[in-house]
Amino acid sequence: MAPVQDGLSQGSALLQSLKKSAEAGDMQAANATLSQLKLVLINFPSLPPGGEESATAKAERTLAREVLEVAVFMSARQGDKKALARHMAQLKPYYLDGQLATSLPDSSNRLPLLGLNLIFLLVENKLADFHSELELMSDEDRSNECVMFPIRLEQYLMVGSYNQVLAAKDHVPHQYYSYLLSNLVDTVREAIADCMSTAYDSMSVKDAQTMLMLPASAQELKNFVATFHPEWKIFDDKVVFQHAAATKKMQEIPSMRVITETLSYATELERIV
Repeated sequence: MAPVQDGLSQGSALLQSLKKSAEAGDMQAANATLSQLKLVLINFPSLPPGGEESATAKAERTLAREVLEVAVFMSARQGDKKALARHMAQLKPYYLDGQLATSLPDSSNRLPLLGLNLIFLLVENKLADFHSELELMSDEDRSNECVMFPIRLEQYLMVGSYNQVLAAKDHVPHQYYSYLLSNLVDTVREAIADCMSTAYDSMSVKDAQTMLMLPASAQELKNFVATFHPEWKIFDDKVVFQHAAATKKMQEIPSMRVITETLSYATELERIV
């Protein structure tokens, strides 16, 4: 028992150091401390998959859960998707496994981190996993703002309300959501840009800034174009879209005739029903 007690004392001290470094943004020191903590946790017999019960089991599991919570937050801040997925997979049993979860007091980080995981799944376009995670939550958990936020994001994406997705980044319920939302915002801007270049041959710089929600300066738009659409050309106050061959073929489709026929079919179907 003494080695475990020593590990708990050492782990508690290292955890405080980890939090201090992470909050200060010193990721190099935080990562080094996290590696030390993982070595300490290996020696705790109560942690999954072992699950051995003892007088110190609750303290071991509480410490491990808190270490993993900080690790997930760190991964989000650093943009390390692989580490985030790995640490979240290790953490979820402490939240969702009946016996393990109920053996510990609830964590104030549980819902913020479950919400963070949902946003991560949206960023990775893992919609099936997104809905599977929601199914594991109680109605009470799903009504929490940290969970409702990614639910609304998914709804915006499904109906193509991209501007609402972009606007959501200014109203996050938890500060660490912003680190993942920047990736989702890039994805959404790309989708809007594709629609713009398909629907128009050109548009004013001002209109392009408005549609892409890059209002600060024309330089922001230029940076976006240089990074994501170098084929676009900016002349004075106009953005000229360079259409791909596939897009040109789409322009040859008699769109008005197709729309008219589709509406006619819909009207006939409504009459039949």
